[in-house]
Amino acid sequence: MSNNLDVISKIFQVKELVELAPKLFKTIKNLGFRTVRVIMIEESSNTLQFMIERSDFTDITIKECVKLSKVISEILDEKGLIKEDYFLEVSSPGIERPLIEYSDFTRFIGNRVKINLLEKVNNKIKFNASIKQCNGSDMITFIDNKDEEVIHVPFSLINKARLIFDYS
Repeated sequence: MSNNLDVISKIFQVKELVELAPKLFKTIKNLGFRTVRVIMIEESSNTLQFMIERSDFTDITIKECVKLSKVISEILDEKGLIKEDYFLEVSSPGIERPLIEYSDFTRFIGNRVKINLLEKVNNKIKFNASIKQCNGSDMITFIDNKDEEVIHVPFSLINKARLIFDYS
């Protein structure tokens, strides 16, 4: 169960939602969707952003985002855990989506990614690379896009990662 809690805490990055995260996660999953990431974007007005995708990885529709927004809003309003005003945004992860779970890296083998590590590996903490392979349950092999160096990174050392879209 602690592994499941670790995954939920990586996905739900809003401390006020820790208590509701399991309920939100389960409700969204039961509706046939996968929660990619939940963050609070703090700007002139706060936006609570839920990135959602369909469980079968087909495109999510605006109508589905609206439906999920209503369901999520009802759950959030039950407890009122977020004290400041915010806008709720439910959207797809987009083409430069974040990679949060180990399964995301496995799914996108061969794709280019931007990586930010918690500590240096091969004297690198930030780099752009292609995902070459996922070994077991923790190790990911990258090929650095700059110097083609092979970099083996434990999943636990990845702070942030997202796909890089090739606009050419």
